[in-house]
Amino acid sequence: MKISFLCEMKTIPKYQPSYIKIVPWEEIEKRYVDLISCGWKMESMLNLVKHIKGNNLDKRLFAYTSLDKLIVTIYNPGETGREELRIQFDQHTKRWHFEYYPKPFEPTEMERFYPEEEGINKFCEFIEWLKW
Repeated sequence: MKISFLCEMKTIPKYQPSYIKIVPWEEIEKRYVDLISCGWKMESMLNLVKHIKGNNLDKRLFAYTSLDKLIVTIYNPGETGREELRIQFDQHTKRWHFEYYPKPFEPTEMERFYPEEEGINKFCEFIEWLKW
């Protein structure tokens, strides 16, 4: 019995993006204020959010959070892993962790660690580098 090669090919599922609801910057700021009131050392993240709001970056950047991470994108709604800058501040080592994901299901294009005092400046450099 002869089976056609084409009959054996399986259909590749079409890519389905995973959209994420964007959170208003005011709610993100409140979240960090709440975490600080519960004893979390998130002042650096709060200062970053205040910087974003105070320099009108909140008008062109969108974000959501994942526990203590801030995920920034240029899309609303956001899409998991698509042009995302993930930012985390390690309260124990006092270091920033920046990761940039250009496309879903692909590895990071860039990952960097910085001391606490360089966080906001490095964020601004990334925004410029990404042409956001």
